[in-house]
Amino acid sequence: MRDWQNFPNFPGSQISLKGIFIIILVILIIVLLSGSFYFVGPAESAVIRRFGKIIGVYGPGLHFKIPLIDSVNKVDISAIRRLEIGFRTITLGPPARYQDIEEESLLLTKDGKIIDLDFVVQYQISDPIKYLIYVRGSEKLLRDLAQASMRQIVGNFLFDEILTVSKEEIQDKVKSIFQDLLNANNFGIKIVNIQLQDVIPPSAVQPAFQEVINAKSEKDKLILEAQAYYNQIVPEAEGQAAKIIAEAEAYKNEQIEKAKGDTQRFKFLLERYSKTPSLIKTKLYMEILESVLPQAKIIIIDDPKGSMKIFNFPSELFTKTLIFQEGGINK
Repeated sequence: MRDWQNFPNFPGSQISLKGIFIIILVILIIVLLSGSFYFVGPAESAVIRRFGKIIGVYGPGLHFKIPLIDSVNKVDISAIRRLEIGFRTITLGPPARYQDIEEESLLLTKDGKIIDLDFVVQYQISDPIKYLIYVRGSEKLLRDLAQASMRQIVGNFLFDEILTVSKEEIQDKVKSIFQDLLNANNFGIKIVNIQLQDVIPPSAVQPAFQEVINAKSEKDKLILEAQAYYNQIVPEAEGQAAKIIAEAEAYKNEQIEKAKGDTQRFKFLLERYSKTPSLIKTKLYMEILESVLPQAKIIIIDDPKGSMKIFNFPSELFTKTLIFQEGGINK
């Protein structure tokens, strides 16, 4: 069999070689053109490297690069990334499945107790260049720094505080110290949030700890009952005290008014005494007798026929005497 390319005068030999060259050239141009442009998404930043050296960062849109020389690393700067400490999510489910990592979650508290604490770090990329240089592919480094920050803060809190009232304070402090570490190492990462997940005693002491929780619950119950009794008794006692004070105040005012009345009466008697001393003496004498003999009566025979009149002693008798004397005086 003969090869037709060995015959230079064959009519189609020159056309085929030229066509093949043109096709290869077109393909090469297409490849070069396709590699000369790249698109950056709305939430991305593109870091351009030329011979391995970073030459710039570009935002969203269509951009040009030198094919086969420039390389592009796109970084999503709006995504909130998640770092799990003390556990790993196996499946989101439902139901969700997790794997405990005790070497990450067991921490020492201020009072020398061990606590099992899982937490999540949420972060964003704030500087793509720093992130690509120092962090990309080094998740373990971030995890170690997060653990170090949490251990430092947890070591300043008591065991009971961590389980009850100090969770938010711990989250804020860990966020602050972790962010300082990242900034000091130029990692280009912004911490969005630190979230404590499970905060429990180690599994070996959980039964004993549950007994302590039950005892505290009973204690709180008794305290609430005592507080309720206090709230019932104290207002009653305060009301009784207010009543006694009001009665004492009324008695005081009564005695004051009585003293004022006695004073006015004494002044009146003094004035009358200056005018009719004998009458006042008689009145005072009768008042004394009335206080001494309140039930006594006196019988007076005041006419020759022997008719009698009975007076209560000494008030009515004093009235008669007073009328008589005043009549005599008026006369």
